[in-house]
Amino acid sequence: MVAASMDLINNLHALEIPVLLAKEADAEFVRAMAPDVVVIATGGKPLIPNIQGIQDKKVVLAWDVLSGKARVGRKVVIVGGNAVGLDTALYLANQGTISPEVLHFLAANKAETWETLESLISKGNKDVTVVEMLQKYGKDIGLTTRWTILGELKRLGVKILTGAKAIEVRAEGLQIEKGGKQDLLEADTIVIAAGTEPLGGIKNELGGLVPEIYAIGDANEPRKALDAIREGFLTGLKI
Repeated sequence: MVAASMDLINNLHALEIPVLLAKEADAEFVRAMAPDVVVIATGGKPLIPNIQGIQDKKVVLAWDVLSGKARVGRKVVIVGGNAVGLDTALYLANQGTISPEVLHFLAANKAETWETLESLISKGNKDVTVVEMLQKYGKDIGLTTRWTILGELKRLGVKILTGAKAIEVRAEGLQIEKGGKQDLLEADTIVIAAGTEPLGGIKNELGGLVPEIYAIGDANEPRKALDAIREGFLTGLKI
């Protein structure tokens, strides 16, 4: 990922394409630029579900967890069994397990039994539960990687509840409904991974200002990264 980013940056420099940072592209800015074409690639933002008590301080966003902005307690409930939710579960469940380098050292020196080593690589310091409304989780993960992610989640002891709806954030954790019955999942932290909504509102402000306007990627409709790359490429050919 880093190499790909550097390649794009180097190409921008080579082609002498100006990049303006810390600048909001609002309607007035676009009017002053007077461009022939505007491509909106502003991405999306986390979708916040309508759950009672969701403003509680124990509720954080998956994006903030993965970026290191949010601190997470020992007992974690993740709302959303999509790719982001499962990636977050995998990230948290791995915390506290030993690294491959430490495993190799302990195994090579026969410092622990194999049973102990298996425990050290499979049990971290987080108790993670995923709550998914649908009967199937990880539907938006590619077939070639889905089985590996699900296998890792099982190995790390992540619990996944399907057909379960988040009802209310309470002091003790998350109230859910499953099969017509309600239950309380104890949680120190509740992570929201309920999907993404487009962040392309500027398109509505540019009507009549620009001859051609294109919204691509999540700014148009939340999907996979490959879809955004394809749309960007096709849009580039079009203009």
